[in-house]
Amino acid sequence: MKQYLLLLFTILLFANLSLRSETILFKSGEKIEGSVLAQDKDSVTIKLADGNTKVYPKTSIQKVLYGRKTDTAALKKEPQPSEKEKKLREEKEIAEKQKQEAEELKAKEEKLKKREEQLSNAKRHYIEGSLGVGSGENQMELRPFFQSIQIAGLLFGGGGAELQSTPYKTKNHSFTPRLFYAWNRFTIEIRGTEANGNFNVGGFQTISTGGGSGSSSGGEKYTNALFGNGDTKFQKLSTRIGFTPYPHPFFDFQFVAGVERIWTKSNHEVASLGGLTSTGNNPSRADFRDSTHSLKGYSVGIGYEWKFWDRFSLQGQILHLDMQGPSSFRSNEFGFETSPFKYRQFGLDYQWKSTGTEVNVKFSTKIKGDVSFFLEASNMVLKNKLGSGYISENEGGGGNSDPSQILVKVYAPQIFIPLLLDSKTILTYVQVGANYRFNF
Repeated sequence: MKQYLLLLFTILLFANLSLRSETILFKSGEKIEGSVLAQDKDSVTIKLADGNTKVYPKTSIQKVLYGRKTDTAALKKEPQPSEKEKKLREEKEIAEKQKQEAEELKAKEEKLKKREEQLSNAKRHYIEGSLGVGSGENQMELRPFFQSIQIAGLLFGGGGAELQSTPYKTKNHSFTPRLFYAWNRFTIEIRGTEANGNFNVGGFQTISTGGGSGSSSGGEKYTNALFGNGDTKFQKLSTRIGFTPYPHPFFDFQFVAGVERIWTKSNHEVASLGGLTSTGNNPSRADFRDSTHSLKGYSVGIGYEWKFWDRFSLQGQILHLDMQGPSSFRSNEFGFETSPFKYRQFGLDYQWKSTGTEVNVKFSTKIKGDVSFFLEASNMVLKNKLGSGYISENEGGGGNSDPSQILVKVYAPQIFIPLLLDSKTILTYVQVGANYRFNF
């Protein structure tokens, strides 16, 4: 019985030893299974799973793992990919890269094709004529300028002055013809606007006689009432060229530049009425006044056109104006204090430097074929700076040769007028009209 127990113990011992094994990890990444039989400071002797014995230098071994052998398949040397597998993997990577490049190229070609379609749809070659009528208001610098002269006379002058209740801004009726030519990226526009209005003149006039040269009325002072009317004419001509940097069938953005001209004219008929003085003088007077103004310069800015829902479009321009030019004012007065009457002349001549902005917005809708109706709003504001001026006077055919008076006439407009009034030229209107387009 003891012999059987000893034999069984020996079998279990050898079976247990056979189950134990070590896993050797090499620095190259290779892994083997075996048992360490012996080792010294330089090498390790290992019995492999197939029964062979090999000696490995310690410098090539990274780690030795001790444990029970559970799954010999898992501890076997990991298989290295063959050359065929490596080649297949490289070919797969190249195919994926080529596929990605092909997709990017296709997207680029589609984008280019879409842009070519946009350019084709954005091509244009047509001429369009339009006419609009409407109303608004305008302000010329000449009437406020003359008003300032009268206020200066009231404050500093001894011979009398005049105050009018005339509004600076006048209602007007306007019309605008327009010719527009478009050829792909370029446009040429010629636009002219005329605005006419009228106003009533009211106020009072103070007259002082006997305090200056040529007076013979004994220093009398009296006040007259002012009555009258006037009319204004405002004309503006613009020639502009536009360039579209990025044509698009639905939204067109342009850089715009052009040449601008403005002409204004105003006529007044003013009656100054008062009672006879104690000495028998008749202070009543009649004035015929006219003012003219001419500006020329350039404009730069941007323009746009937005087309939507097939039949509607919204156009607009935002421009900076830089202009300059001369102005003149003339007053011809007939006084009744002497028989048959006394004739007086008064004049102003000066130069303006004007800068400002102009904004146009136009909404159009197609009616039939190439005919469309539009609604347009426009606003132009110029700030006028007095460059030089001269007060001219010629009463009864004579003149004033006093040097001090000449200096006052030359420099007074430049000193007093900017202090009293910041002069502006304004034109605002809303118009309705029709367009007709001829496509080439």
